[in-house]
Amino acid sequence: LPPAMLVVIGAGHVGKAVVHLAKWLGFRVAVSDDRPEFCTPESTPGADAYYPVEMGKLPEHLKINKQTYVVITSRGSNVDAEGLPSLLESKAAYIGVIGSRRRWITTVKALKEKGVPEEKIARVHSPMGLELNAETPEEIAVSIMAEVLMLKDKGTGKPMKGKQVAQ
Repeated sequence: LPPAMLVVIGAGHVGKAVVHLAKWLGFRVAVSDDRPEFCTPESTPGADAYYPVEMGKLPEHLKINKQTYVVITSRGSNVDAEGLPSLLESKAAYIGVIGSRRRWITTVKALKEKGVPEEKIARVHSPMGLELNAETPEEIAVSIMAEVLMLKDKGTGKPMKGKQVAQ
């Protein structure tokens, strides 16, 4: 099997940190941002591919399949609500959206107004990541990638301490 693909949508501080960490973890990495100046090897080094397109147009440019993990670190709920419907039609293994619960509630409301069915909306992990009380972009990237790895490798996300040893 080829390595899993991680698609980072939104090349701000957290997006850049996720790209760096995902590459280090052995993922193929694609970056997408509708601001072309952010979506370059100079601005966001380390990715395998760059897609300076709107989130909603990304599936037209990039094959998203069951080996694809989509991490959305975009600028806001309005960008997410515009772009998510087409991504929710994909076979992505994971779709996560950064932000507060309040931001996600706003996004869900907008998606419902666009007619996106509940079961499709329920695919989204938001707020994404494991609860680490992360604050810096790098810590947030660890939280996000921990959740991605947990789901990809069928882990539990629980501490290792106290885990029973196989006899």
